[in-house]
Amino acid sequence: MATDEWRHCTDWLVRCNILPDEHKATQPDASAFDLAQALRDGVLICHLLNNLSPNSVDVKDFSQRPQLSQFLCLKNIRIFLQTCQSVFGLSTADLFDPFDLFEVKDFRKVLTTLSKLSKTPLARRKSSGFKAPSSRSCDHEYYNSLEDLANGFPPEQTAHRPSRRFNPDDEEDIYGNLPDLALRHDLDDNEEIYDHVYQEDDDEIYEDLCTRRHRRESSVSELPPPVTKRDYCVKELHDTEKNYVDALRMVQQHFIKPLKDIISSADREVIFAHIEKLLEIHKKFQSELQEACISGNPKIGDVFVKYKKSLLVYGNYCSDMPKAQERLEDVIKKNDQIRCQIEVCEKKANEGKFKLRDLLHVPMQRVLKYHLLLRELIKQSGKQADDKDTLEMGLEAMMDLSLYVNEVKRDNETLQLINEIQNSIGDLQMYLPKTPANTTLKDYGRLQKDGELKVKNHTDNKIRIRYIFLFDKVMLMCKARGESYSFKEAIILAVYKVHDQQPANRETQRRGEKWNSSFIMAKKDGSNAFSFFAKTEDMKAKWIDAIRLALENASPPQGINYVMHTFEEPTECTVCGKLLRGVFFQGYKCTDPGSDISVHKECIGKPPNAGNSRVPPIPARAIGQVRALCDYNGNPNPGAGRPPLCFRKDDVIKLLNNDAQWWKGQLNGEEGWFPSQLVQEETQRKNKTYEGNAVWFVGPMDRDTANRRLTNMPNGTFLIRVSENPGRKGELSLSIRYDNQVRHIRVEKNTEGLFYLADTKFFSSLPELVEFYQDNSLADSFPGVDTTLKFPFKSQAGGGANSRILGYAEAVYDYAATATSQLSLCRGDKVAILSKTGSDKGWWKGEHCVTGKNGYFPLAYVREMDDD
Repeated sequence: MATDEWRHCTDWLVRCNILPDEHKATQPDASAFDLAQALRDGVLICHLLNNLSPNSVDVKDFSQRPQLSQFLCLKNIRIFLQTCQSVFGLSTADLFDPFDLFEVKDFRKVLTTLSKLSKTPLARRKSSGFKAPSSRSCDHEYYNSLEDLANGFPPEQTAHRPSRRFNPDDEEDIYGNLPDLALRHDLDDNEEIYDHVYQEDDDEIYEDLCTRRHRRESSVSELPPPVTKRDYCVKELHDTEKNYVDALRMVQQHFIKPLKDIISSADREVIFAHIEKLLEIHKKFQSELQEACISGNPKIGDVFVKYKKSLLVYGNYCSDMPKAQERLEDVIKKNDQIRCQIEVCEKKANEGKFKLRDLLHVPMQRVLKYHLLLRELIKQSGKQADDKDTLEMGLEAMMDLSLYVNEVKRDNETLQLINEIQNSIGDLQMYLPKTPANTTLKDYGRLQKDGELKVKNHTDNKIRIRYIFLFDKVMLMCKARGESYSFKEAIILAVYKVHDQQPANRETQRRGEKWNSSFIMAKKDGSNAFSFFAKTEDMKAKWIDAIRLALENASPPQGINYVMHTFEEPTECTVCGKLLRGVFFQGYKCTDPGSDISVHKECIGKPPNAGNSRVPPIPARAIGQVRALCDYNGNPNPGAGRPPLCFRKDDVIKLLNNDAQWWKGQLNGEEGWFPSQLVQEETQRKNKTYEGNAVWFVGPMDRDTANRRLTNMPNGTFLIRVSENPGRKGELSLSIRYDNQVRHIRVEKNTEGLFYLADTKFFSSLPELVEFYQDNSLADSFPGVDTTLKFPFKSQAGGGANSRILGYAEAVYDYAATATSQLSLCRGDKVAILSKTGSDKGWWKGEHCVTGKNGYFPLAYVREMDDD
């Protein structure tokens, strides 16, 4: 059967430790597209080559987090194909085209290439030691022995297993619809799978040097024997810090000093950058931390707060580490004497167990552990601990540091990407208008989106296919020429507006014809415009979202006197006191004369130091949502000392007060006043779509089923269903888990078409009703149910294993997204946590409990809610 091809490939990838056993492509109801989705970004197939032949692909050469960028995905796929030829000996005829995988144009050809790869000598030598497959894999009649499993896929044909070719006349081609599926589905977020693959040496080295060693040597610890769980946490914090200082001292004693006369001072300064400074800092830090752990004076949390500023050196260490490793590799390759001497040092230092290159990773591992260790210490200390407040302050400081360091790392990767894009576009610098001679693409902000669109310039009305690179400040239109691009035109976003367009021909839209979904970028002075055509409505919507976010990043509506700014030194936000993140365009600077205000995007317009209090003020309750009909920049002014709430057309505003002509609202965490005639209520739009899109609406469901579905959910989980029970069949009911029981409340509708739970409050739509009771207790109408609607059922039930809810978090600070993959949060918003894989990077993945949007958010800005 045709299904055997991709099933065999899935089994082989599991055996190669590329796909986890429980991946959805391994499930009985899986399809070939599930496997294609996992491979489309090129990350896993590059790791596959390194699993089959270590270091065949340099991890620096391919993007391990392409974040849905077509440019990066195609780069990964091309590196895979090149390595298949240069290292594994495949011929050009054996290889698929990059678009055969990225757009799934010919997945059968992709499988053919992977099959030939699996049968190369390198692959067979590696896979021969793998364990036998699971019982599910062994069910395939073709696998008769472990030797078969080691011989790649599909198994070699034998006398009792005649060769069989695919014949479209006698069997449906299961791969024929994959290109259409690829159009309708964006690339999967494979973060969890990447984590499965990334069981790299870095963690192993850190564990050996810092964690396992403290367990082996626990008898010589300066601390008394632990008794409580808290004692064990304190001991781990203390002992691992002591061992980390020993590790830094080992690098100094066994590498820096012995190599002083072997490696030039210029090379040493690059390779061992910041190591001795880190040792100096951590010797003092460890001494004070030990005193805190033993005597309680100073307190543990206070030590972390005190040293936060000193530990900012890790930002520089992170930025310089790639250069250090490159320089180390370079001197080793060019000088055999240096290589031999470094090997001698490695044997003396740790009996050759770890290479110097690997040891240079340890500081990055350590600084990202502090917030995890403190979080566990707080958990085991209990709510009544005497030092709870100082521990939480220490945790907040280390989470801020962790986020800063991770964003420095990510920004350095972003700068490398921007440089690659610039180098791939011919004649780009010649065509950028009216810019300084030293201007580069990084001066236009971060890459928000890239990909192919059809473009019509309204000056000549010709339609051309263009490859678009969208940055915060500019859109580049290029012509793709294989692996390079020819620059054609640039749009400076600040002088354009984006307008959605409804499909001109509904019939062709229903038939799913491509390139029929359009939007317009029009110059504000009316002198020119461009029409853009996407392949689908969903792709168009994502482009519009990315453009609007780029416009918002470069010209924040909540502060026209703020500009994106690159800060040369680590800088704290004037408003919230947290660090501005990254290495370029980390935040915004106020342009008012004499002002030195520097802020995050979410802090623009807020009074200085407003966010420094440890408990931010409780946000006002929302009574609904409105959509802006046009831009409002504060003119006319609300007067009476009331601050204006500035917004852009189509912004969705939380409504806080609508008693007069001037309404009060909230946008991006900012509250203010605006003229009521400039907005319209969201009710009508929501009412048309709630049944299909709402994360709380489940359609027909009887009472018993609702009881079963909600029984194991957190208190506050709710759903609205169409009753199946006799007597109320077809009518609406609200089911909610409260006080460990499931309660059912009728949703009534009066003769005027208004919805209500009790006849004291009426709503023109179900979304309006739900939103009201998400902010107001049901006890107002039902005294026995004193809770708000907290967690929509679908956000808890999810879509299978990959969307399992790990818990819930509540935003304690506002956060404004700077990329479409992120979630914007206002204080008090609740998020269902879908993944904690990025904890060491400072980010979690979740689903906003009101909007239903999935994305990433900084864990330093939320507080995980109790299990109940």
